[in-house]
Amino acid sequence: MNKQRWYRWHSLAGLPLAVLLCFIMLTGTLAVMSHELDWLTNPAVRAQPSNTPLNWPQYYRAALSSSDGNRIYQLAAPLHDGFAADTLLYDENNQRYHAYIDPVTYAHNGNGTWFNWQTLLRRIHRHLMMPLNIGLPIVSLTAFPLLLSLVSGLILHPKWWKGLWRLPRKQNSRVFWGDFHRFSGLWSSWLLVVISITGIWYFAEKYGLGATYPKDGSVISEHAKHNPVRVSPEIFDKLITTVQRERPELEIKSVFFPIKAGQPVRVEGQTSTLLVRNRADNMVFDPESGNLLSQRIAGDLSFHVRISEAADPLHFGVWGGYWSKTLYFFFGLLLTSLSVTGTIIYAHRVTKWRRNETPGLLSVIGIGFRGSRKTGLLSAVLLLICLALTLETLLA
Repeated sequence: MNKQRWYRWHSLAGLPLAVLLCFIMLTGTLAVMSHELDWLTNPAVRAQPSNTPLNWPQYYRAALSSSDGNRIYQLAAPLHDGFAADTLLYDENNQRYHAYIDPVTYAHNGNGTWFNWQTLLRRIHRHLMMPLNIGLPIVSLTAFPLLLSLVSGLILHPKWWKGLWRLPRKQNSRVFWGDFHRFSGLWSSWLLVVISITGIWYFAEKYGLGATYPKDGSVISEHAKHNPVRVSPEIFDKLITTVQRERPELEIKSVFFPIKAGQPVRVEGQTSTLLVRNRADNMVFDPESGNLLSQRIAGDLSFHVRISEAADPLHFGVWGGYWSKTLYFFFGLLLTSLSVTGTIIYAHRVTKWRRNETPGLLSVIGIGFRGSRKTGLLSAVLLLICLALTLETLLA
């Protein structure tokens, strides 16, 4: 194909759904730093920096004493130094909420709503607040035009590596925005590869390529088979001791407690295995006796499962802690800008303005968006549905 046809493919990949793509990439970029947004906006999330390992039995007792009799579902270790330990509970109305425990003093810092920044941004980005079976395919389908825009963009710039060092020219707005689009697109192309391929994987998982995980052990106590057991501090001490004795290399990240009858206690964490979620390494216990029922070792999982496990750390940039998240956040903003600058370029191509008579930037963007009326209307409808569902959830 000639260059003109590749340019047409590049435009078709990005322009028709520019509004939706911009929104999905922006919410994904913010989701990378969603825990930090909670830290900034809720003082209870903040804690004293400390290098002292978390004392899980003491943490559990502190969570119990501050729970007001509500059922504890999850204990989570502090995400980073300076963060509180995060307890997820169900209240008497079966509504979830967070309680934050200082990992040094084990004092109750305060509570937070279930729909914090982390939960809200993740749900908006993942499925536009729609039912999962509807929203997830819509969002993951956008990975295909993103990948097409990447391939066509690189073909349009055969010596693309030279463009990495060519700063945008400022002789006029059309030249500047064209250069800026090329410059930011080339520098963020590595992230576009990551999110588009993982996005396609999410779509494939949804429609038949989901990995099969080893089953966790089932509870053996008769009472636990028929009732959701409240785990006693003594039993919790026992199972934590078992984890530390049997798998000293496992850094515990979270503990899940039974909410329904027949559910065990599940301890999850991280070892030296790369690019896996916490659930890849676990130990499962009977909630009444504290006996070990099963364990999962990430290094023993199948290749298919390991691909599935790698998708989230790669997609959200959590694999390297603060530095990788910061990298994803910065280049995510550049990716988000591509939808806007691409629209500006289109407006300049289809509209001929006299010298020194170019309208303001917002007017130019509006002209560009009008070039995709039908698909733009589809994007607007999806975003309005997302907004309505978000407001309904927050006000419920």
